Amino acid sequence: MPTYTSDQNIKSGIPLGGLGAGKFELMPSGVLDHFTFLNNAHKPLSSEDPKSPSGICGFHFGAFVKDKGKKITKILQTVPLAQYSTVDSIKFNGSFPFAHCEYLDDELPVKIELEAFSPLIRRDEKNSGLPLAFFRFKLTNPFSRTIPVTLFATGRNIIGEWPLGRFNQINDTTGALNLYFFNKKTQSQDPSAGEMSLSLLKNAHIEASYLGEWNMQARPFVFDRLSVSLEDMLNALSVEGALPNSNSEKVVQAESTQLAGALAAKILLKPKTSVTVTFVYSWFFPNFGEGRMYETWFRNVADIAAYGIEKYTFLHNQTKGWLKELQGLGIDGWLKDALVNNLYPLSSGSIWTKRARFSLIESPETVPLSGTLDVRFYGSWPLLYLFPQLELKEMLQFAEAQRPQGYIPHDLGSRRTDLPSNSTNGLFWKDLNSKFILLTYRDFIFTKDEGFLKRMYPFVKKAFYWLVATDKNKDFLPDNEGADQTFDLWEFHGTNSYTAGLFLAGLLALEKMAGLLKDTDMEEEAKEWFKKGRASFEKKLWHKHYFMAYNNGRNGLSNYQLSHQVKAQKINISCMAAQLTGQWVAHLLGLGYIVSEDKVKKALATILNLNGGASSFGAVNSVGPNGEKDKTNPHAENVWFGITYSVACLAIYEGFEKEGLELAKKAWDNAALHALNPWNQPDMVSSYDGNYLFGDHEMRNMVIWCLLFSLAKKDKKIEKFIGD
Repeated sequence: MPTYTSDQNIKSGIPLGGLGAGKFELMPSGVLDHFTFLNNAHKPLSSEDPKSPSGICGFHFGAFVKDKGKKITKILQTVPLAQYSTVDSIKFNGSFPFAHCEYLDDELPVKIELEAFSPLIRRDEKNSGLPLAFFRFKLTNPFSRTIPVTLFATGRNIIGEWPLGRFNQINDTTGALNLYFFNKKTQSQDPSAGEMSLSLLKNAHIEASYLGEWNMQARPFVFDRLSVSLEDMLNALSVEGALPNSNSEKVVQAESTQLAGALAAKILLKPKTSVTVTFVYSWFFPNFGEGRMYETWFRNVADIAAYGIEKYTFLHNQTKGWLKELQGLGIDGWLKDALVNNLYPLSSGSIWTKRARFSLIESPETVPLSGTLDVRFYGSWPLLYLFPQLELKEMLQFAEAQRPQGYIPHDLGSRRTDLPSNSTNGLFWKDLNSKFILLTYRDFIFTKDEGFLKRMYPFVKKAFYWLVATDKNKDFLPDNEGADQTFDLWEFHGTNSYTAGLFLAGLLALEKMAGLLKDTDMEEEAKEWFKKGRASFEKKLWHKHYFMAYNNGRNGLSNYQLSHQVKAQKINISCMAAQLTGQWVAHLLGLGYIVSEDKVKKALATILNLNGGASSFGAVNSVGPNGEKDKTNPHAENVWFGITYSVACLAIYEGFEKEGLELAKKAWDNAALHALNPWNQPDMVSSYDGNYLFGDHEMRNMVIWCLLFSLAKKDKKIEKFIGD
C-alpha cells in the first residue's frame, strides 16, 4: 500500500464516506480536509492552501498523558495548530477504504496508531452507502508501569451557512457517548442545513466524558488554524484527565462564534498492554436537489450513529473480508495497491438520490457531470464487480434519457441526474452509442440478468440505427465530424480508428444480443455491417504497422495519395494509443477479433514501442510514425491514465503481459510516487514531467480494474475472485 510520511506534503488523503453520501479526507498529516458531505462535491470545504492542505479547523484528535510527574498534551497531527503541541511525524499507509496512521513523537511514552475507514462491502449497497466514518485508535504501553492516557476528539458545529442558531447536544447511551451538532435557524434552501454527530464507543477499559460546547474562535473576525482556541477543553483535561460533563445546549446568537465540542476516553493503560478507542463521525444533510438515498434508511443523524455503532464489528469485518481476498491473489504488490486505491471515486465522486437514482461523477470539481457515458465506459468496471445492481440502474437511466432519434446523451446532468446533456461541446458524439451498446452487453453477460437485457434491447437497436445514419461516405463505419468523441479537444474527420473500432465491437455485441432474443433480422443486419465495416477499417486505416488516426477519403489511399492528402487534412497518419480500444473491449467481452489478429498484434507492438516509449509516465495519446509527439492539441501530446491502462489490458490479452504491466506501472508510479497524489488523480497528465493537468478524482481511471479481468483469463484464482 502507498506509505508516506507527514513531511511529504501529500495533496490528497483517503476519502471517508459512503456511496453517494459525501466524504472528508484523512490526510497523511493527520488532519481532516476536503469536506463534501454538505452537498458541495463540486466545491469542497477545504483549507486555505490547496497545495499544502492544513485541515478544517475544529476537527482534531489528541492525547493527554500523565507520566513520571509530567503532563503531556499532543494534537495528533503535524500541521501547526495555534500554540498547541503537535506530534513530530506520522507514518501513513493508505489502502482504500482504510487509512492507517502511526503517530511518532519522542515525548509520548505510549504508542498510538489509528485505523480509519468507511464501510465498502461487495454487493451490500446500503452498508456501503452510510454517511459515517470510523476512527479506531490503538494505544499501547510498552513499559512496565501503568500510564494514564486520555484520548480526545473534537468537532466543530458547521451546520448552516451562518453560525447563528447552532447548538450542541449530548446523548449518553449504554453503548456510546454522542455529541450532536444542530442548527435551529437554517434556511430551507441552505445545502449545509443538516445534522452531524461525534460518537465515542464505550468499553470496559475507558471512562467516557464530554465538554458539550465552547467557543473555538479566540478573537472576533479571525478564525484560522493559527488562532484556534482549545483552552476550555485542555484546561479541563489537565486536572483529572477527563472532561467536566457539561453542556447547556445554548444557542449561538452572535457572529465570531465557532461552536465546538469534545469527547474524551480516559484509560489506565497497564504495563505491556493495548487498548482500543473508537470514535465515529456521522452526518445527515438531506438538502441536495434530488435528496439523498440515506434519507430512505434513516430519519436523522442519531439513527445513523446508532446504526453504525451497533453494526461496527460486522461492517469492519465485511469490509476487510473481500479486500483480504484481493490481497491473496498472486499478482504484483504494486497492482494490488493500484487496484484498491483507484476505487476512491466511489466515495469522492458518486450521487445516490432519494429516488434511488445512482451515478458516478466524471470529475466532481472540474467536470461535475453525472455518469458521463464516454468515461464510465472505462471507469465503471469496478462498479459492475462490486455493486452490479447500481451499475444496471445507471445504464437504465441512460436508456430512459435516449433522444427521440436514438442518440444516447453524454451525461445525466451537472451535479444532478435528471437533466441529460448531449455533449460538452455542442456536437453529437460518435463514440457514445457504441459504448452504450457494449456496456449493455457487458452488464448482461456479467450479471446474467435477462430482464435487464430485454428492457435495454429496444434502446440498443435504436442506438445502432442512429449510428448507421452517421455513415455519410457509405463505408459501413460512422463518420467523425470534429471533436465529437471522448477526446473533445481533438478533431477527427471521416473514418477514425477509435470510433470505428468501437462500432465494430458494438456490432459483434449487437449480433450476440439479437441472437439471444431471437431477433433474426437484426442479427443478420449486424453481421452484414460488421463484414463490410471491418473490410473498410482495414483498407482505409492500415498504415504499414498500425491503424492511423483517421482517413476522410472514400477508399484506401496509395502511398502517393497519403503523402499529398496529409497536407489537405484528408487523413491523419498519427499512431493513436487508443486505436484498438474496440479490440480491447471485444476481448473483455469474449467477442473475438474486430480486425485481423495479425494486424492487431503488429499495431499493438507499435503502440507499445511508439506511444509507450514516448513518455516515462504512460502512453502518449498520439505520436507520429517517427515517434515524435503529436503537438496539435493537449489531448494528443499528453498521457491519460485511462487510455494507458486500457492499452496495458489489451497487451495482456495479446500475449504482451510483461510489457502491459510495465506500462500500467509507469502510470501508477507517477500518481503514487512522483506526483504524490494517488487519491485525487486527474484524467490527463503531462507527458513531459508527469504533472497533473486536467481533472480531479477522475472516474475513468478505475479502468485499471480491467487488468484484473484480463489476468483472470489465465489465472483460475483471479477468475474465481472476479466471478464469485
